[in-house]
Amino acid sequence: MDRSREADDLMKHMTESNPQMNILFDDSFMVIDCNPAALRFMGFKSKENMLTVLAARNARIMPDFRSHEWASTMMIDRLTTAVKEGLKKFSIELIINDVMRTLDVELKRIPYKDSFVTMGYLYDMTEVHDRENELIRARKQNELQLMKMNLMVKAAKIGLWDMEVVKKNPTNPANPFVYSDEFRHMLGYENETDFPGVLGSWSELLHPEDKERTLEAFKNHLSDKTGQTPYNIEYRLLKKNGEYTYFRTSGETVRDLDGNAIRVAGALVDITETKNILLDSEKQRIAAEAANKAKSSFLSTMSHEIRTPMNAIIGMTTIGKKSSDMKKAHDAFEKIDGASKHLLGVINDILDMSKIEADMFSLSAISFEFENMIQKVTDVINFRVDERHQNFYINTDKEIPRVLIGDDQRLIQVITNLLSNAVKFTPDLGTIRLDSTLLSKEDDICNLQISVEDTGIGLTDEQKERMFKKFEQAEIGTSRKYGGTGLGLSISKRIVELMGGEIWVESEYGKGSKFIFTVPLKRGSDENVLQLPDGITLDNFADYSILLVEDVEINREIVLALLEPTELNVDCAVNGAHALSMFNSTPEKYDMIFMDVQMPEMDGHEATSAIRALPIARAKTIPIIAMTANVFRDDIEKCLRVGMNDHIGKPLDFNDVMGKLRTYLK
Repeated sequence: MDRSREADDLMKHMTESNPQMNILFDDSFMVIDCNPAALRFMGFKSKENMLTVLAARNARIMPDFRSHEWASTMMIDRLTTAVKEGLKKFSIELIINDVMRTLDVELKRIPYKDSFVTMGYLYDMTEVHDRENELIRARKQNELQLMKMNLMVKAAKIGLWDMEVVKKNPTNPANPFVYSDEFRHMLGYENETDFPGVLGSWSELLHPEDKERTLEAFKNHLSDKTGQTPYNIEYRLLKKNGEYTYFRTSGETVRDLDGNAIRVAGALVDITETKNILLDSEKQRIAAEAANKAKSSFLSTMSHEIRTPMNAIIGMTTIGKKSSDMKKAHDAFEKIDGASKHLLGVINDILDMSKIEADMFSLSAISFEFENMIQKVTDVINFRVDERHQNFYINTDKEIPRVLIGDDQRLIQVITNLLSNAVKFTPDLGTIRLDSTLLSKEDDICNLQISVEDTGIGLTDEQKERMFKKFEQAEIGTSRKYGGTGLGLSISKRIVELMGGEIWVESEYGKGSKFIFTVPLKRGSDENVLQLPDGITLDNFADYSILLVEDVEINREIVLALLEPTELNVDCAVNGAHALSMFNSTPEKYDMIFMDVQMPEMDGHEATSAIRALPIARAKTIPIIAMTANVFRDDIEKCLRVGMNDHIGKPLDFNDVMGKLRTYLK
């Protein structure tokens, strides 16, 4: 066989085995020839069979176009275009043997003799297009799922992150990082310009106290080729507005076959609210523990403060009773008197604090002479100053009005407390100053500033912080070394604040202290004020009558003695039943009832309820004041629940008694 014939046979073989479909159209667009691939595609057994079928149908283009006129017309139009332009490429969908097929078509005009033919090159792209469509559908589905996930992540306020590990260095700030929009928004940033996609954007915002341990944990997680080291950590990040926020992040890592980290991704959650709750709870726990410790220390101090004078009272009473030596007995009684006054001061502090705790601490307002009040304070403190050989200076502003309106006894209590502390903490031969100044005067309101300055031991900044807290002193050993309950300054602070003023301390450790407080007081006058010989200022209640209900005779004697200078008319009942009978017989006689609580036959609670239930108008309105040694909140609230108007604690404080009389009688 010659080489020419071999070449023809080879070409024929290549043409027949070519998977590309070739179809030849004449100038009337009738199919006149095709290759085997086209025959197989159209379902014909041979060219002769194809030509016979098409001739019998007088079909142009391809047989399956009979049911798709639009496609047949489109093909003819494009064949026409190919004839005019010489070349036409397009894609088309055809139904071939009842199956929709996708074809890429290239039509090329070829001159032939005196006319032309058109060669069609067809590529069956059905499977390719199906795969592309499947990929498109999958992509759309993934996009939908991603959109849903992003919405859920955004709603849950979760920031997503993804990092590619470059050169096996997990903490390289230049490592490419992908941050979700929510991640940026959680930190106050809007886009990648504000917050670039690198590790450094995140690591540079770490709180200085958290940075080292956070990056170390991140590095350890990525460096562990076993994947056993978790990455789940809390830290603070600096937001764009300059605030630090608590976050928790966790991550998982993709590794190569050798265990080296390739990629790491994770989530970030804002835990600030939860963290603040936990921190507040911890602060409250620490504060509660400190308060319990302070109260325990306080109770220990109270035990000492109460037992010491009680021991002196009991011991000196025994000595006085047994002694036939009058001088020795008198000395014992003097010591009993001193110990009793000290014990009363301790009890009064406890009662005042109980009133403060029960929110029952109140003030009275009377006219008093300011210099008189200062004199009472100095009379009390002078003997202590003399014992320590200290220098005591008093300076009173002459611009302060002579008569003011306020609770002078509570002012005396505050100033006395400050002076007592100054004497206590100032060494022998030291100096103490009491200064009173008129800061301003607006209409009838005078704003006073009173200060007590000493050259004593002074205070540290930490001691100043807790100086006015309940149950606390400057330091643990203070009560042992200097004595005292640790309540005085706390009570003084409450008194000053109730008066509308404020109190503070200025001090330098080792160089003394200066306690300062301000109070607004109204300018007063001398009218309707009774001056007793001992200097006590009292109101006159000669026009009023009260019923005193008290089962203990000595207690009745004490109250009657206290009230005698006021000229108040007092009837006494020995128990609740007696009081009920007396009030029921002459209800209009009484302007107020002082009611003891613990009594035989009928106690104060029962008597009050019975009086309120009487079918007379006065029974509903008469003020009933409880007198009881039970001064805790539950006791006071019980008195109020049964119909009492107010409460006064035992042992009775004369100023409290006067305050109740002024409140309910005038």
